[in-house]
Amino acid sequence: MKIDGHYDSEADIAWLRFEGYDPGTVVAEEVETGLREFDPTTGRVVGLEYWQASQRLPRDLLAMLPPPKVPTAA
Repeated sequence: MKIDGHYDSEADIAWLRFEGYDPGTVVAEEVETGLREFDPTTGRVVGLEYWQASQRLPRDLLAMLPPPKVPTAA
């Protein structure tokens, strides 16, 4: 399974996106730890967003996640 992720240390939010993630169709629901995103067709979880990630996820995992890409002005 392919997993993509980012960690924003300033916001303390980690994003994990799994194979099949489509930002155009994903449906998000708020849960205690942040957001759970699922494919509305299959019901399969395709993304997780962790708020207060430094308190909820192992440091080693957060260290492996790159910071989010910030668009640059053209």
